[in-house]
Amino acid sequence: MTEFQKRIEEAFQQAQTKASAKARELEAEVRKVLETLGDRAQAVLKVLVDRGEIVSREQLAVLGVELEKLGKKLQELSRSGKAPEAAHAAAENATQTPPESVQ
Repeated sequence: MTEFQKRIEEAFQQAQTKASAKARELEAEVRKVLETLGDRAQAVLKVLVDRGEIVSREQLAVLGVELEKLGKKLQELSRSGKAPEAAHAAAENATQTPPESVQ
């Protein structure tokens, strides 16, 4: 029976050695995949942040244009001496954006 036990132990050790080698290979492969995914995630995040900054800049530019229009209208109204109600109506019209420019 000792010969049989030795064979079982040897077979078990060989199987364990093969399994450990496969586990190391699999671990290396998983590390490569995770590294690649991490790099891709960082790239996607950078693109999203860049897009967000661009959209914000565009919205600020539109806001600036609208504020400039409002300022000009108010200056015109102050020079012409129209009633305050007319100035208020003009200010509201200047701040409304056309539907096609809304994003």
